[in-house]
Amino acid sequence: MNVEEAKRIVADQKELVEEKLSQNYIKRDVGDVERFLRIPNVLAILGVRRSGKSTLSLMLMKELKVKFAYLNFDDESLFGITTEDLRNIEQAIYEVYGNDVIYLVFDEIHNVKGWELFISRLRESKRIIITGSNSKMLSGELATALTGRHSDIVLFPFSFREYLRFRNINVENPISTRDVVTVKVALEKYLEEGGFPEALIIGKDQVDVIYNDILFKDVVFRYKIREMGKFKEFSRSIISYYSSEVSLSKLTKVVNVDKKTIDLWAFGLENSYLIYFLPRYGEKLKERLTFNKKVYVVDPGVVSRIALRARDKGRVIENVVAIKLLRENQLKGLYYIKGKDFEVDFYDELNSRLIQVTYAVDKVEEREIKGLMKANELVKARELIVVTYDIEGKEEREGKEIKFIPLYKFLLKY
Repeated sequence: MNVEEAKRIVADQKELVEEKLSQNYIKRDVGDVERFLRIPNVLAILGVRRSGKSTLSLMLMKELKVKFAYLNFDDESLFGITTEDLRNIEQAIYEVYGNDVIYLVFDEIHNVKGWELFISRLRESKRIIITGSNSKMLSGELATALTGRHSDIVLFPFSFREYLRFRNINVENPISTRDVVTVKVALEKYLEEGGFPEALIIGKDQVDVIYNDILFKDVVFRYKIREMGKFKEFSRSIISYYSSEVSLSKLTKVVNVDKKTIDLWAFGLENSYLIYFLPRYGEKLKERLTFNKKVYVVDPGVVSRIALRARDKGRVIENVVAIKLLRENQLKGLYYIKGKDFEVDFYDELNSRLIQVTYAVDKVEEREIKGLMKANELVKARELIVVTYDIEGKEEREGKEIKFIPLYKFLLKY
């Protein structure tokens, strides 16, 4: 690619960016990410396709009121470019935006093989944001090249709080009966629609488009999958296990492929941020690696549209709680606990919390409470919580307080 070709692409994308900057967007709850934009540090915004990574980058630039250059490497005009082309693209950026540009935003740059050294060189004099829908993009040469000089955040589709903002429901701390009813009605819609911004604007059918883009662009193409029919069957099957333990070995028989292939497909789906495997807690590392894992899906809209099984309200609620915890912990320190005669849905090790989830509207079953108490004998958590659908209160057992928190409050306040 010569410089003139690159200039045309950069200029075309600049026009689109200027149009986007003129629009109003929903504020995302990502904390103070501005602090990561320090030379020679690189800010990497990662997450599932269409979760709003590029929009978040542009919002940050707009808030900072700085001059910046933007380039989206998911553009079909840049398909197949090489590291040698990056020099011409860099020159094109300076000719279009000016030599004095300091902030650079590169969308999906991992599509270019060898991009790591390009970024490593630029970071010495520029403030850089990169985005990606590949969770392993920072585990290879970039991590080595930057020697720890990068900060990454994982962005999810809209949380329930962000969903309320999108729907112009200004009730993030409902107290009155009217406000509580308004929030609960919105919650029912959120559990069905999910939080992909694009799907909320265009319609729920757009979830199917997003899902297929994830499969083909982030998994099939990247891992050179040939058995398309079986892979799609596997993907639907594993999504249908949402909020449940899954045995990949058993799925080899369902899909009729070998274990190595199933492992690769599962790795690809998790790597694309479509699903998350939650490990079972074990005091020894070997135990954590050998136990079955539970699977959770990145957004309730995907569960509604893709899962083969009928929607189970209790499992849908558990999945939403899981994604909230994964989002807030940034995928770290979260497990489920299982013993011979009990199970607890989540052990939030970072915040020392045991969390049980139940679709309870009248009474919490005794087994849920007993499970918490038995799990607490193992981990000595600071806080014991039961997330219910509609029950609120407190109870003391063996000197420990158990909080019963309605789902809407847990999603908004905890």
